[in-house]
Amino acid sequence: MLIRKKALKIQERLGMRLGLMHGISSMPVVRTPAQCLDALREMYKLGMRAFVIPKEMFSDIHTAADLYKGAYGDLLKIKDIASKFNIELSIHHPNLPDDPDDDLKVFCNIANIMDARTFIINPDIYKNMPKDQSLRLTVYKINEIMTGMRVNTKIGIETTGKVNEIGSLEEVIDIVKRTQGTEPIVNWGNIHARGSGALRTEEDFRRVMDYIRTNIGSGWFNSSYFIFSGTSYGPSGKIRNVPLEKSDINLRFMVRQAVSSGAKGTLIFDDPDKERFILKVLEDLGDMVR
Repeated sequence: MLIRKKALKIQERLGMRLGLMHGISSMPVVRTPAQCLDALREMYKLGMRAFVIPKEMFSDIHTAADLYKGAYGDLLKIKDIASKFNIELSIHHPNLPDDPDDDLKVFCNIANIMDARTFIINPDIYKNMPKDQSLRLTVYKINEIMTGMRVNTKIGIETTGKVNEIGSLEEVIDIVKRTQGTEPIVNWGNIHARGSGALRTEEDFRRVMDYIRTNIGSGWFNSSYFIFSGTSYGPSGKIRNVPLEKSDINLRFMVRQAVSSGAKGTLIFDDPDKERFILKVLEDLGDMVR
């Protein structure tokens, strides 16, 4: 209970929900509704208030018939428990197929049933064409899907970590400005890795915040969405996630700039050793927002 109280106090002072990707380390990838419910209960005990569910949990859902015949009841249970525990849900799908229509429709429906905030995607969907053509098609496809569906859930456009992928901060903001029902998902680790260590100083984080404010306005900072992780990288960008303590990205710099920018919303941590990481990051965050 002491951990929970500390986590809730930090979130109150920071003005952001703190959350995790894909549950706790004993369940590194949540693959069943039962595992998801267990993870939500554990996160409640830890005081975490946001959870990103991986696409693997929905591997048996391919069509609307699959959704409404077999999975609907389980999705409602997850929604109800998350609501009871005041945990914000999102879904993460980092590798949509080249023909993404079915996945976009099914996952938007899943997210909507669960009352999830956002369905997070990697915008590098159409890999076998020039970047400008791929961007235009991505914008067209998202608009087509979102105007054809009546859902409250947004599609989250995530910054990506590979140099050759669509998903730079500039490209993500461009997609969001040209589409309906979308929001930028600022993955700081990916931005850092994509630029071969681009976020080395507090000023580097400030420039990202300023770019977002200039291009989509201050309103986004009332409900921002950040993902923070340690990464290893090379000339082509991200190699893998690593424990934050082994990375050269600085959480304190990001938190200072988030507070300075008046950012509210959600801060998701993605770390290979989640329980030990939670204890350490809560200690660090407690010092930062004291």
